[in-house]
Amino acid sequence: GIPEKLYRTGIEHLNGRQNRLSGNEDEINMKILAIFTCFNRKELTKRGMATLSENKDVTFDYVILDDNSSDGTREMLKQMRDDGTYQIDLIEGDGSNFWNGGMHKAIEHIKNTHMDYDYYMLMNDDTKFFPGIFDEMAPYLKKDEVTVGAICGENGGLSYGGIKYTKGIKYKKLGPDAPEVNCDTFNANCAIIPREIFEKVGIDPFYQHSIGDFDYGLQISKLGYKIHIYPKFVGECNDNTLQKTWQDETLPRMERIRLKESRKGLPFRDWFHFLHKNFGLGTAIVRSITPYIRIILGTKTRYSGA
Repeated sequence: GIPEKLYRTGIEHLNGRQNRLSGNEDEINMKILAIFTCFNRKELTKRGMATLSENKDVTFDYVILDDNSSDGTREMLKQMRDDGTYQIDLIEGDGSNFWNGGMHKAIEHIKNTHMDYDYYMLMNDDTKFFPGIFDEMAPYLKKDEVTVGAICGENGGLSYGGIKYTKGIKYKKLGPDAPEVNCDTFNANCAIIPREIFEKVGIDPFYQHSIGDFDYGLQISKLGYKIHIYPKFVGECNDNTLQKTWQDETLPRMERIRLKESRKGLPFRDWFHFLHKNFGLGTAIVRSITPYIRIILGTKTRYSGA
């Protein structure tokens, strides 16, 4: 749950916004195309999809890239598709896609086959969505604006949401208490993209695993579109732990550098590309080297923007 004051503030904000649906009767039964990649998280994947079914007025169809799961996830999804549990377009990956590659392929596939939805939702399959939350959200979706669904951890604190850059590459992660802020980008754990925006932007295939969602949101901002956070948490998912990652200060320095350069870390090529593309060459040269200096000196790397 969220604090009563925050909840009230959010609802007042919502009620203050006009109901922007172009005719409620037509859109009571809204269909959203949900997009995610998955790999060996069968029970979490099943749970995430089941929680999305707990909406009456909003239904979800799926485009899913399974990156060669070995735990029965792919077989489960095929069964769900074949028995009509869900409308699923399943893309079979070979295990080399990771999050970014998988989302890039899924989105490009959708642009060729599924451009008949009004809204598209980028999501993570390990999120437990709250019952009825998308029924509540539906009347406030805008056809020219991204709506970010903020996610809380088990403790009720913010884990994923909108991103606002404050100074240079430093940013703040924002939750449902900041619905009036026009964000610069977002975590793609839950982001609803209207078709007008979805057809103009793609996931940059250069990235190996992460940073792709930040880059995607920044491209949307550069086109002049707004990104707002829905003023209630939409689901629950704990933030990734820093233990045994390149930011774990208890690990030996060389191990941290090795982890940083791994696909699931912050590889130099990806980080440099992101900085160069979004913040300019000067920032890229300086800030792509900074993490190594911090690791070698043993100083803190846990700040936004690495």
